[in-house]
Amino acid sequence: MRFFSLFRSTLLLTCAAFGLVAAPAEPAPSSRVTFPSAAQPRLALASADRVFLAYGQGSDVFVARSDDRGATFAAPVKVATVPGLMLGMRRGPRIVARGDIVTVTLNRKDLLAFTSTDAGRTWSGPVTVNDVPESAREGLHDLALSPDGRAFLTWLDLRLGKMALAAAESTDGGRTWSRNDVIYRSPEISICECCHPSATFDGAGHLAVLWRNSLGGARDLWLMTRLSGATSFSTPTKQGEGSWQLKGCPMDGGQIIARGAGAFDSVWQRDGQVLLASPGSTELHLGPGRQPVAAPLATGTLLVWQRGPDLYSTRLAQAHAPAVPALLVAGARFPVLLPLPGHRATLLAYEQGPAKGAVSVVVETLAP
Repeated sequence: MRFFSLFRSTLLLTCAAFGLVAAPAEPAPSSRVTFPSAAQPRLALASADRVFLAYGQGSDVFVARSDDRGATFAAPVKVATVPGLMLGMRRGPRIVARGDIVTVTLNRKDLLAFTSTDAGRTWSGPVTVNDVPESAREGLHDLALSPDGRAFLTWLDLRLGKMALAAAESTDGGRTWSRNDVIYRSPEISICECCHPSATFDGAGHLAVLWRNSLGGARDLWLMTRLSGATSFSTPTKQGEGSWQLKGCPMDGGQIIARGAGAFDSVWQRDGQVLLASPGSTELHLGPGRQPVAAPLATGTLLVWQRGPDLYSTRLAQAHAPAVPALLVAGARFPVLLPLPGHRATLLAYEQGPAKGAVSVVVETLAP
């Protein structure tokens, strides 16, 4: 059985002044697939045409496969029923895939990993990743896959008594994991307690990790990298020039954009404003909002974020200039982007529905 695919118009953002895509023009076709009663979607690319979607539904975790770049999906397969599954506010399953091997991680006080070796048809697990029981109980983590198939998992960890950033790796699709390492701990008290971390590999195997720190009363984003073949990370660097003095956690991390050759940008929010940071450049203000995500394009970057109850977006040319955001989807939140090979299109997944009550996961294809 296959989920039917609906076609509808979506906003086509066209080039404006400063080389930006800003205001809507003629609508472009977009495929749109809806998964009812679902939450916290994540996407993974396994090959040129195969895409996987993971999401939560109560205590259940499902994965659906597409063999046509997200235009249609086969019926979802239940990975597991996990009582106490943490789901919401970027807590939920993470997924990576390479060929027929698919790895899903999730949290219920401990980080659990599940593996499929037959392209999502059947699943084995769980395997507990954190080697100190309940040290990962905050539930916020991210999963990244290197070009040679190594899975890297990072999470907020309490084994030291205060929140730190821990990590582990798997070379067999998540069936076994390395010893846990605390890769960053704040020199003061802790890192920010409930903002999701992010991890990304570039095409050469260089790795970047992004998290919200807590230093000098400021809740700013910090990034560090590990070059391909290296075993240690670089000295962490704060993202952007400004700082956010905040007593509390905004529950909003950021995302990394791989530029190649070990260079990474980051997108995040500070005091309700979405910003982009690039090495060697001043921070770029994109507009009001939160929960930003980004995807590299052939000529720049696609950025999507929440503004109130809606999703806004802009396409930013490589020559950074003030962005002009446009409404993308009404009544949606927690966006996820997945660029397709050859920059043919980008998949967008998000939650849609009332703030309180049943929501659906929607996957749609944005024109290049």
